[in-house]
Amino acid sequence: MSTDESESETVARDLPRDIIIDILSRLPVRSLLRFKCVCKPWYALFKNPNFITKHFNQTNSHTTNTYFLYTSRRSTTDNGDRSISLLSSSETFDIPIDLDIPFLSISKPFRISGSCNGLVCLSIVPLASIILLWNPATRVFKHLPPSPIARPQSLPIKVVLGFGFDPNTNDYKVLRVVYYCYPLSQVELYSLSTNSWKEIKTDMRFLIFESSGSVIFKGRFHWTAVGFQELNGREVIVSFDMDDEVFRYIMLPTFRFSDDDGDRFRWHLVVFKECLGVVVCSKNGHNKKFDIWVMNEYGVTGSWAKYVSFGPYPRINRMLRCGINGEVLLEKDHGELILYDPATETIKDLGSNGVVCWSDVFIHVESLLPIKGGRVVEMSNLCAVVPDLHFVRKFDLVLE
Repeated sequence: MSTDESESETVARDLPRDIIIDILSRLPVRSLLRFKCVCKPWYALFKNPNFITKHFNQTNSHTTNTYFLYTSRRSTTDNGDRSISLLSSSETFDIPIDLDIPFLSISKPFRISGSCNGLVCLSIVPLASIILLWNPATRVFKHLPPSPIARPQSLPIKVVLGFGFDPNTNDYKVLRVVYYCYPLSQVELYSLSTNSWKEIKTDMRFLIFESSGSVIFKGRFHWTAVGFQELNGREVIVSFDMDDEVFRYIMLPTFRFSDDDGDRFRWHLVVFKECLGVVVCSKNGHNKKFDIWVMNEYGVTGSWAKYVSFGPYPRINRMLRCGINGEVLLEKDHGELILYDPATETIKDLGSNGVVCWSDVFIHVESLLPIKGGRVVEMSNLCAVVPDLHFVRKFDLVLE
């Protein structure tokens, strides 16, 4: 051993424990997972709840540690491998979903239904017959149990999911909205702390759009939807409060680009610079224009204000998500991803392979946070992961 190496080991041994913990708490999750085999004290430290919380708070305080989370087009074509992609302005990498569940076949992909504090909610396309909570970093997963709630005889037509953290109860929750033939629907809420479902009795007078990924803001799920009854088919933002378990709606601002565009536009719900917002895209031709609107006072319709306009840009297919710092992720016609920064009015080509049509894009922060009742993939019998049969169609079954 060289003199320099010997001196380095001596310094490491002589460092106070508090300083070592502080240094380790600032490292990326992927580094800690490599270091857990260095020694038994470090292995135990990385499982300590206090250290896990300290590390997450450090990671979450820096916006450079956030990623766009999605399913790329590449992951559905390369040998049928399932994976999710993490994308930032400086790097892109794929994480395999090594959950080889016997029930599944390649024709039934996972859909990302939410990301919160490093935990990801996965569901099976199209009706979420299997729902999983999964930490991609630690490879711990949990299969949500089937709901005991009584079902109508008619089959479900559509299922909408939302996944988030309720700070009032310190609990992770999954909201499921099940649509049958109108006006029949069911709403139920899963609690990770109790590992159980309960039905939410409500008059569900909103049809949430198929392409509407949930947006978590102020302890509420938000989606784009069309309203019935007194709303008379108007498009609105619908929210569900995890605290009082009530649905509400927010009216949109009045969109208009120009007389030539008329009412031909589409809008995407976002969180923009710590405000609820919408990004509006004109549908007119190949050169799309964009407006970003923000609600300066949450829940007050009169506080909507246009923040910025940009474009027109050629060959833009759709808007996907806003980042923590307000950057806008866009997809071109052939799947290339670009990042627009409203502050500098610059565009960066990310050179990625695009997002599959049934995948939503979420903001993700890696963490060591555990999943109550979760299991490590390699140590689990995945034959025990079975679907909720109410959401299984005949052609979903895999014949052995």
